[in-house]
Amino acid sequence: MTAGATDRIPVLEGEAAAAVAHRGGHVQIIAAAGSGKTEVVSQRVASLLKDGEQPESIVAFTFTEKAAEELKERIRERSVALLGPSATDKLGHLYVGTIHGYCFRLLQTYVPRFETYTPLDPNQLTNLLYREANRLGLRQFDQRNRVFSRIELFQQSVDVVENEYMALDAIPDGAFKDALVKYYAMLHNYRFMSFGTQIVEAVRALEIPLVHAAVTAGLKHLIVDEYQDVNPAQERLIELLAKPQGSADVVVVGDDDQAIYQWRGSHVANIVALRLATPTCRSSSCWRTVGRARTLWRSPTGSRRPSLDASRRR
Repeated sequence: MTAGATDRIPVLEGEAAAAVAHRGGHVQIIAAAGSGKTEVVSQRVASLLKDGEQPESIVAFTFTEKAAEELKERIRERSVALLGPSATDKLGHLYVGTIHGYCFRLLQTYVPRFETYTPLDPNQLTNLLYREANRLGLRQFDQRNRVFSRIELFQQSVDVVENEYMALDAIPDGAFKDALVKYYAMLHNYRFMSFGTQIVEAVRALEIPLVHAAVTAGLKHLIVDEYQDVNPAQERLIELLAKPQGSADVVVVGDDDQAIYQWRGSHVANIVALRLATPTCRSSSCWRTVGRARTLWRSPTGSRRPSLDASRRR
């Protein structure tokens, strides 16, 4: 590797550099959009690979496929700059993608009954509900008999149940519960899974000791982007993968000024009051928080980007 390769890597300073170098504990990065947190994450992954960590031991969650592709490319660039062109061959074993995508892969790998299931995106699910609306009894959810209105209302209600990780028994008896029971039976009959059911079923699987042990055996590092948008079901998934319940040191990245998916159960408090601390590691000194800053990184030419000021919880 030439000196010119490393020159292409932006130089991080202060707590941003510390977040890349930190080992042996959870890390929380709080930063506004455009402040360079993706650079910190990508350099951290490249640094872990340089340290000899196996790509399979690193998992990075994003909230959209587009964000995943952008992060993958940034990680590739930083890894090649640090390790040379051969680094590209390793990155195929590194998971960078959506939480529901990870959950579906987990289920197909470790839970045999889901091997033949097919994931549905939101548009496909809406089309299925349109076709099955009468069988599910969705007509009753809109007095004006607007088919897409009742489907939308039903889907929003299902989202609440799944995002809050609610047990079916906790839902009051009535029309919605009856429709929900039929809905899950329909999905099972067709061997389909929505984004929400992928996450719920993965959490249920991870609560089985044998599955949990198999999934976490090789997992050492977990990165969660846009943590303020995590809902309770996703948070439970992360808790099961993270130490002490799981095996991973976690880096959570987010903006405490926004949560764009609040209607899906997420809240900005997720990033402000992180709940991964354990009874033996509850003091703030167990966490390193990288917050808004004066300088996140300085490019080789001396220009600066909007920055992060870092503060540690004490």
